[in-house]
Amino acid sequence: MRRYSEAAIFWLTAASAAASLVSIAAMEILLAAAGLLWLYTRSAFKWPPYAAPLLAFMATTLISLANSSNPSVGWHPIQKFVLFFMGLLAVAFVTSESRARSAYKLLIATATVAGAMAIIQFISRQIAYGSGGPLENDPTLLNRITGPLGHWMTFSGVELLVWCAAVPALIVLGRRWIPSVAIIGTAIVLSNTRGAWLGAAAGFAFVALALPRRVLAAVLIPMIAVTLAASPFIYRRVSMSLDKSLATNYSRAIYRDVGIKMIKARPLFGVGPERIDDDFPRYYPDKPLDQFYTGHLHNNFLQIAAERGLLCLAAFLWFFVELYRSLLKRLKNTEDDSRWATLGALAALTGFVIAGLNEYNFGDSEVLVLFLFIVSIPFGLSSHVQEDPHSQQG
Repeated sequence: MRRYSEAAIFWLTAASAAASLVSIAAMEILLAAAGLLWLYTRSAFKWPPYAAPLLAFMATTLISLANSSNPSVGWHPIQKFVLFFMGLLAVAFVTSESRARSAYKLLIATATVAGAMAIIQFISRQIAYGSGGPLENDPTLLNRITGPLGHWMTFSGVELLVWCAAVPALIVLGRRWIPSVAIIGTAIVLSNTRGAWLGAAAGFAFVALALPRRVLAAVLIPMIAVTLAASPFIYRRVSMSLDKSLATNYSRAIYRDVGIKMIKARPLFGVGPERIDDDFPRYYPDKPLDQFYTGHLHNNFLQIAAERGLLCLAAFLWFFVELYRSLLKRLKNTEDDSRWATLGALAALTGFVIAGLNEYNFGDSEVLVLFLFIVSIPFGLSSHVQEDPHSQQG
């Protein structure tokens, strides 16, 4: 009975991670089901190496909330703490290489469907836009592809994570998954999201030297072909990025300046969770604010420092340092068949960090859940975790 309940929790967990690519509601329902079944069965529990910094991050967030000028509006980030259970579930139940493969196949298959939908979206929107028109209809700027999700930043963020993780997974999954990875990569290119482009490039580069030549060729050849075919759209997106009259461009400098002012004004505890939007006019009184979004500062590290203070930023940085340290240590000391999962976690981690320099992806629930799932898998596969004797059942 215990064997089947653990297999059920694993599939609920993997399905929740995959659902982040298509529906936040389905993701949350499946995550809740996995967590409740886990508590009911009292199955194995193990702290991941990053638990201490993550707990410190949670504690300093609560301290920031307590010091906020209006704590009542800041409970949403606290409620998001339940999403951190994804990391615990991944460590506890992705405990065999066969389960890791199954989880990756589910992620890649779901991302492929979402990516194919987005490619069709781009084609239809580009046809409708034609050679010109209002910017709100331009599929390379304000009408970008979202796939089945509600926003292009969320869509590109989750597709980015799966693509980065899937590249090393080709080592064990084989050639049949190359078209899927190519479709996901095409969707990232056509997302016209600069952070996703940079994140994908950085994630791939971080692990490229550790990949077999056949995998490098399988990834690079279709991506180069897609990039060349989409070069007119890429050129249009890059050229618009240099247009200082567009709010999407000049707002970046404003976010930086406002964030620095907030940090200087309240260095230890920040302005408070969910207070960026309300306090923004105080730090930027010069121009109307209806031309760009002021809900966050479009940078993970700047956002955390300004919103929750330098103490919370220190815990946040510790979290990423510990992730890199633990994953690199496992990569160095592991020669088993699960080495690909560690490479995938490192690629996804790097892609997430680099994309987060241009977007507050840590605050995006779908991206956060998928990120925690992917980077936690290697810790469930660690050599000191007992191999699941029923792995073939999972």
